[in-house]
Amino acid sequence: MKTEEFKQRLIQEIAKCEKVKGIGQTGDLKAPLIPNQSDIDLFVICSTVPTKEERLELYASLKDAYSRLDMEVANGGIWGYGDIFICNEIDVMPMYYTIDEMEGYLDEVLAGKHIEKEGRFYPIGRLASIESLHILYEEEQAWTRIQEKVKAHPKTLFQAWYQNNINQVLDEEDLSRVVLRKEVLFYHQVLEEALDRLLQALYAVNNCYFPSRKRTEKAIASFDIKPDNCYERLLTIIKNATSADTIEESVKELRAITAEIKLLGDEGKLSIDEVSC
Repeated sequence: MKTEEFKQRLIQEIAKCEKVKGIGQTGDLKAPLIPNQSDIDLFVICSTVPTKEERLELYASLKDAYSRLDMEVANGGIWGYGDIFICNEIDVMPMYYTIDEMEGYLDEVLAGKHIEKEGRFYPIGRLASIESLHILYEEEQAWTRIQEKVKAHPKTLFQAWYQNNINQVLDEEDLSRVVLRKEVLFYHQVLEEALDRLLQALYAVNNCYFPSRKRTEKAIASFDIKPDNCYERLLTIIKNATSADTIEESVKELRAITAEIKLLGDEGKLSIDEVSC
């Protein structure tokens, strides 16, 4: 069975559960599915999460359509209750949440209560995922109602998120050490944090949720508000960071592009009100 066909059958079976109120998929529905590289993430919102036994019963009719099933690889929290099917060497993962916990968490993020990255997870990225979610099944507009709330892009969130990140891009104490000692590996640690903060500030200025560092070039190209040659300059910062001979040039350009984004954000606050990616 083709993976796309398996996904459709899985959705049909999950939707039969009376506890399930909506199913959506993140990512590009038209992207090619490549064995051992691609995955399919399904967000399932429920009145209450079906138990492991109830989910196994839902999956029973599909037992010959996949090669492996790992139950509860996630057991609550930001990834919900997640099960992973392996079909044609592609992971298909339904993640189950209650409507209350999904909506409650999103409300907190929208209110600016989770601005900082949590490990490798961006709470703002969850907003990006839900905003672009492809709704595959829902009852009483369960997903639509949540999605519309996320699409409102509250001005206070973007302003707080921008200020939090732009003010932490440059750790001048560490950057001074970098210039003095020209320690490439130490600078890479400092630069990683700086670029992460810088990109989030740039997304915030453009009223765009930050999904992750993936597809950054395409996102920056779409932005109306950015320094000239923004993406190319970021690559130059990284390139010059690889040698003690050019590390000072990298730091200089990092400071310059940060100042330009700060100017765009501080003087162009109208952008955070009106521009949307």
